[in-house]
Amino acid sequence: MDHIVVTGATGRVGHLVVDELLALGCRVRAVGRTMEKLRPLAERGADARAGGPRAYEDRGFLASVFKGVSAAFVLTPVDVAAKDVNEIQYKVIDGLVSAIRDSNVKHVVLLSSWGAELETQVGGIIGCHRFEKLLDQVPGLNVVYLRPAWFMENFLWNIPLIKLAGINGLGFKPNVLFPTIATRDIAPIAAKYLATLDFQGRNVRYLNGARDYTMTEITRILGASIGRPHIKYVEFPDGVFRKGLLSAGLTPNAADFAIQSIEASTRVSSRRKLGPRRTLRRQRSKSSRRLRSLRHSTQRPNPDSVIASVDCSSARSSSLRVTAPSSGPSAFAWRRDQETQS
Repeated sequence: MDHIVVTGATGRVGHLVVDELLALGCRVRAVGRTMEKLRPLAERGADARAGGPRAYEDRGFLASVFKGVSAAFVLTPVDVAAKDVNEIQYKVIDGLVSAIRDSNVKHVVLLSSWGAELETQVGGIIGCHRFEKLLDQVPGLNVVYLRPAWFMENFLWNIPLIKLAGINGLGFKPNVLFPTIATRDIAPIAAKYLATLDFQGRNVRYLNGARDYTMTEITRILGASIGRPHIKYVEFPDGVFRKGLLSAGLTPNAADFAIQSIEASTRVSSRRKLGPRRTLRRQRSKSSRRLRSLRHSTQRPNPDSVIASVDCSSARSSSLRVTAPSSGPSAFAWRRDQETQS
């Protein structure tokens, strides 16, 4: 049995994909930057490969990890400490696409994003658009583009504000519905594709939770989970929100991208309700433990998840069909299959 490569294996989604594949009995090659972070995956049976700070730009390293593999899980990170977020994204994307082409791997699952179909600049999402277009050009490649909505775990980024000021705040309007999904709902879907290789050509799959939420609802749910049900949500003006992002360690470019993404997400219209998938109330048990564990600490969550929402107002819903995966906690998703390109 050939290995399956998982890049970003120490990330929020990547490590879950590794765990799912190992549980299915697959041979997994977990790729990251440092062995220290990869070691827990190695202890669980993964073939851990660390490439250093520039792992995904090192063509020699990538050639070695992609050699002889049957499939790959790839993504492009958003580095909020980068002076130019897109420049870093494009270097990573170009390195991974070259490795896929040169290794002749035939099956790839890309963690993309809602809005990746848009050619206009929407924060770091334009990197996902570029990634998809470049993979479309690889001859003979079978690929699934997973396009999840806003990660529920992103709300943990507001822990310091809740602790310090007793409020929850972002740039979202308080009563605008927008889509969310838990990262643990993404991993089983990706792992099933990688383990079975039951896809051909170019495929797009949209992933969303059971329903959309407003920030007012989300704040009430998070507050109740930590015994503070009366926490209020405050919509921050762009200028105030930007200052907060900069103080949290984002570069000016990354802060601007975050604002672009939030503005785009407020334009997402309500969609059909597709059935009983994971809801924020089910997800909050894990989040509430994290919130409670940090109530009396000074630890600040990594802000690298803030840029994760997209504008899907131009998605062509007429070409979507509802499907149910045979396993995994997400019961439904939106999927669009595209014909193999010549």
